[in-house]
Amino acid sequence: MFLDQLSSLSEDAAAIEPWSLTAAELREVATAVQRTRTGLDALASRLAGAAEAMGLPKEDGAASTSAWLADLTGVSKAEAGRLVGLARVTTSNTEATRAAWAAGTISTDQAGVIMRAIDALPDWCGDEERGDAEAHLIQLAGHHNLDDLKRLANRVLEVIDPDGADEVLGKQLAEQEKRAWDATRLAMRARGDGTTRGTFVIPDQFADTLRAAVEGIAAPRRNAENAVRHAMSIDDLTSLPHAQRLGLAFLELIEHMRKDALPQAGGLAATVTINVDLDKLRSGLGTATTSSGAEVSVATAQRIACNAHLVTLYLDSDSRVADLGMSKRLYDRYQRLALAARDRGCVWAGCDRPPSWCEAHHLTFWSEDGPTDLDNAALLCHFHHHLLHEGEWSARMAPDGVVEVVPPPRVDPEQVPRRHARFLRQQPRAA
Repeated sequence: MFLDQLSSLSEDAAAIEPWSLTAAELREVATAVQRTRTGLDALASRLAGAAEAMGLPKEDGAASTSAWLADLTGVSKAEAGRLVGLARVTTSNTEATRAAWAAGTISTDQAGVIMRAIDALPDWCGDEERGDAEAHLIQLAGHHNLDDLKRLANRVLEVIDPDGADEVLGKQLAEQEKRAWDATRLAMRARGDGTTRGTFVIPDQFADTLRAAVEGIAAPRRNAENAVRHAMSIDDLTSLPHAQRLGLAFLELIEHMRKDALPQAGGLAATVTINVDLDKLRSGLGTATTSSGAEVSVATAQRIACNAHLVTLYLDSDSRVADLGMSKRLYDRYQRLALAARDRGCVWAGCDRPPSWCEAHHLTFWSEDGPTDLDNAALLCHFHHHLLHEGEWSARMAPDGVVEVVPPPRVDPEQVPRRHARFLRQQPRAA
């Protein structure tokens, strides 16, 4: 019977022609559709909970209830996970919320906020206190957006115990901040088309700082300045999607980070150099290479040179950085920058450690009168640097200016020198 009703509802909904509705009817139908959709979400969550209790996901070969619901219904795993998660929230003292959710008077997101807030109340809160807090939040849901409801729900304890709420909330916030710290992540991956995709999870207070900085750069009062910066008219700039404008602001924020705010690591800090032939820089034609090995156009190198403090790296006819020997023990900052431009990271074959993670190694040891100049230097990560100093492996400068690592006989009886893949030149195809 119920399946017939659902089928009839779907057929009736498919038969509606929005263009035939008046403005008043369209508003009324849109509201009714959302209420019905919300009520069906509540039912789907209850069904998922029942399926989990019966062991249906395992019986059907699914790894989890969320995976089972996603495969069964075709919704995303994220959506399925949200409905399953709400089904798992403690049911005691949230009946009013579930009833309002099923009736469509509060949204699925609002229901989740309220149920989790009630579930998070201290153990000393009784049924009466929880009921008061729940009724209060359901009432607030009709007058506040989701973000405001979340903030109010986080402090719903003030409704129950105004005097002791601050202490409890302080402890809850400390625990929340600890979880946020543990959850902090950053991942970046080059996509191979000149762009890099990244994702991050950071505590809210840091996100607020980032958001304020980016939105400040992209603010309408800076439209004229930003249009000039990106070689666009103001109309073209303002027509860009908001997300793209924030992305451009993020680029400007990165490009103008204060140098003295960056940490030092092995004398190099978080510095990116651009290795470019001076003739190309003047002509604006050709390519340049960053210290991480990425290629950029010379036009981009020219623009960066106008906005950043670059260390001049003089290149000889073989594109090697020229340097005069220094009668001292440690490589200085400018030599480290030159090494970063030349080696672009640890020179050990297969190692992906960037320049800022590396140490400057004397190919001929300082203790054996090896000079502190670039022809006697190589960037090595901490692990490979120590491995070289253990004595089995060795490193040398090849005649073409590339550092090679020589394995011990036990690894390679022929001891064929190895060089990092970033220095292997591909042979051009014969004409």
